[in-house]
Amino acid sequence: MPDTRRPDADETSPSRTAATPALPIPTRRQMLGAAAAGGALWMAGRAHAQGMAGMPMGPMSGGMAGMPGMGAAPAHAPRPARFERPLVIPAQLQGQPRADGSLGYALRMSAGHSELLAGVRTPTWGYNGAYLGPALRVPRGKQVRIAVRNDLNQATTTHWHGAHVPGRMDGGPQSLIAPGQSLVYDFALDQPGATLWYHPHPDGLTGAHVYAGLAGMLLVDDGVDRALDLPRTWGVDDIALILQDRRMDAGGRLLYMPSMMDRMGMKGNRFLVNGREQPYVQVPAQWVRLRVLNGSNARVYNLAFAEGQSFHVIAGDAGLLARPVEMRSLLLAPAERAEILLDLRRLQGKALVLRSDSGSVVPGLSSMPMDADIFDHQGFDLLQLRVGAPLARSARLPAKLVSIPALRPDAPVRHFSLQGMMGSMMAGGMQAMGGMAGAARASANAGPGGMSLGIGMQHLFSINHQFMDMAVINQRVRLGSTEVWEVSNDAEMAHPFHLHGTSFQILDRDGSVPPEHERGWKDVVFVRRNETVRLAARFDQPAGRAHPFMYHCHILEHEDNGMMGQFTVA
Repeated sequence: MPDTRRPDADETSPSRTAATPALPIPTRRQMLGAAAAGGALWMAGRAHAQGMAGMPMGPMSGGMAGMPGMGAAPAHAPRPARFERPLVIPAQLQGQPRADGSLGYALRMSAGHSELLAGVRTPTWGYNGAYLGPALRVPRGKQVRIAVRNDLNQATTTHWHGAHVPGRMDGGPQSLIAPGQSLVYDFALDQPGATLWYHPHPDGLTGAHVYAGLAGMLLVDDGVDRALDLPRTWGVDDIALILQDRRMDAGGRLLYMPSMMDRMGMKGNRFLVNGREQPYVQVPAQWVRLRVLNGSNARVYNLAFAEGQSFHVIAGDAGLLARPVEMRSLLLAPAERAEILLDLRRLQGKALVLRSDSGSVVPGLSSMPMDADIFDHQGFDLLQLRVGAPLARSARLPAKLVSIPALRPDAPVRHFSLQGMMGSMMAGGMQAMGGMAGAARASANAGPGGMSLGIGMQHLFSINHQFMDMAVINQRVRLGSTEVWEVSNDAEMAHPFHLHGTSFQILDRDGSVPPEHERGWKDVVFVRRNETVRLAARFDQPAGRAHPFMYHCHILEHEDNGMMGQFTVA
C-alpha cells in the first residue's frame, strides 16, 4: 500500500546559511548579448501585442529563433461571449468528525478530461475530479486533518495560500508528495473568516501544475458573516468564482509556454470561470455575494459590469473590511481575492455581464509593449448573471463589518527590491541570457495529454538581486515579532508580491494611505513599477530551515524563474 506520511517537524532554531553569491559583473560583450536578447524579446512582444504571430524576426532570427519558444504567441481578437453553459458550483467539503475531535478532509490529485470549451475534451489535472477542486470549509480554531494523495505522474505539493500554519504544514517546495504517495496536514486556522485557496508549489513547476488545473478554495468560517446577515447560501447567493485564462491547440490540448513571450507571464485567449468558458449563472433578485479569486498565472483583471452596475467590496484576500466600499471597477492581480456584494433587488428578469475592462488600466502597468496582449488592450467578457425571483430569505448590506486592529511594529524595517527580466539580464549577463533561452526539462511534455511543463528554474527575475535557491535562507524573522516590509519595484512591470504564513496590512503606497478596499487583511499586494509599498505583518507561526516560508512574485512564471526567496521564523 502507498505510504502515508506527515510533514517533518521544524527545527527549533535556524541554521546559519551563506548568503546568495553576488551576481557577477558582466563584461561589455555579455551586456551587448543580453541587450540583443532583450531586443528579440521586445520584437516578439510587438508581434504578440499586435496579433502578428508570423512576424519575422529579421536578422536576429538565425541566432535567436532556434531558442525554445522564441516565436510570438498566437493572438486572436476577443470573441463575442455566448454564455451557453451554466456555471459549475464547486462542491463543499465540511470535514468528517474524527474520534480525536478534529475534522478530516481528503484530497486526491489525478489526471482526467474536462470540457473547458463547449464540445472539446481537454486532458487536465484536478483535485477530487478532472479540473480544479472542492471548496474546503474550515471552522476557525478547529483542528483539521487534510490527507492529500498524489496520483499524478510526477511529484508536486499542495500549498495552503493565506493560511496561518507552521512552515512544515505550509505545503511549500520542500513538501513534495511523490507519485502514489500521500501527505497528511494537521493544523488549526486561528484567523479571521476569509476566502483562501490551495494550489501546488513545487520549485520551478508551480506555473505548469496550476495551469494544468490544480487549484481550489479554502474557506475559513468564523461565524461573523452569519452574525452580519451576509449572503451565505452556497451556490445560490454566495457564489465562488475562480477566474482563469487558458490557451489550447486545435485538438483541445492545453498549451503552456510555447512562446518566448510566455516567460513574461503565461496568458491565454480563452477565459474560464470555475473551469468553463464564459458561463452563465442563475441568481436571485436580492443581495448576492461573489467570492472572486484571480486564479490566472499572470493575467490581471479589471473587473466591472458591462451595464455599469456598482457593487460593494466587503472583503479582501484574508478577511472582511471595516465597512463596505462601493466601486464600479476592481483591479485584481494574480492570487488576489475579493468578496463583493451585488444589489439585484430591482433587476428581476434582467441579465448582467461581469467582464474585465482591461484597456483602461492594464497596458499602463508596464513600460514594455510586450507585457500587454490584445485582450489587455480591449477587455473581455467573463460571466453572465441571469436574475430570477428572490428567495424567501434575503440578506443585507451592513453599514459596518468588523474591527481591524492596527499592528504595532517592534523590529527593524526589512527592504525588498524587485527586478524584472531586463534588470536581471543586465546584472547577470550571459547567465541570465542563458535563462532566456531556456533549458530542456526531463519529461518536458509530462503534463496532461502531453502538455509542456514550460521553462523553470532559470535566472530571469529576482528579489534583492538574488535568485531563488532552495539551499539558501534569505531572511530570518523572530517568532512573535511584528515587522514592516518595504517592497520597491525596480522592474519594468507591476508584480504581485505574496508572503507565506501570515497576513499583512498595507501601511502606505509611496507614502500615501492605500485605497479603502485595501485597508483590510491581505497576503498579496500588487506593486506597480517605480512604486514602494510598506506592509506590516505579525509572525506567529514557526518555520525552520527544513520547511521555511516563501516570499515571491505571484506571476507564476516569475516565481518559477528566480523571483522567490525563503525565510525562517524562530
